[in-house]
Amino acid sequence: MDFDIGDREIALLKEGKKVSWVEYEADREEINLLATFTAKGEERKGYASRVVEKALECAGKFKSIRISCPYIKRWIEKHGYDRDVEYTELLRFKQALQKFNELRAPEAVATFLKFEDGIALVRFSGPFCVSCGVYDYFEDPIQDVSVEIVGHEEVEDGFMVRYRIKEGDTER
Repeated sequence: MDFDIGDREIALLKEGKKVSWVEYEADREEINLLATFTAKGEERKGYASRVVEKALECAGKFKSIRISCPYIKRWIEKHGYDRDVEYTELLRFKQALQKFNELRAPEAVATFLKFEDGIALVRFSGPFCVSCGVYDYFEDPIQDVSVEIVGHEEVEDGFMVRYRIKEGDTER
């Protein structure tokens, strides 16, 4: 197993193939660990844990470490980490989406797609009735986080909703 450390991701390679990776944003003093992924068919083999451990090792070189990934937060809670980290509003929003899915799926499912320039893109899908307050689904996950809806569009199998993450309300 090898690691490939790129400009926006740290990847675990198995026989040259990317099996798990952590996406991040960084500047000179701060790193924000955004999300952890594992390739299909490679789940439950410990690869995500290994790449998170490497990502946190690399993050130790920065003055400030921000965590926006629920998996990395759980990893730190389980394994510990010897540096202070800041849990972001984006993390809280992702956790709110998970809770939404626990309560609303399969009627409505919120899938976090990406985060770019302060905007999170989420797909809502499911057999929900469009005429029965579908917009309430978009507001449900943001009741306890500093996030606002900035736009939405109907797509073939649901809706794409854009949320602006209002950083500043964070917890340590």
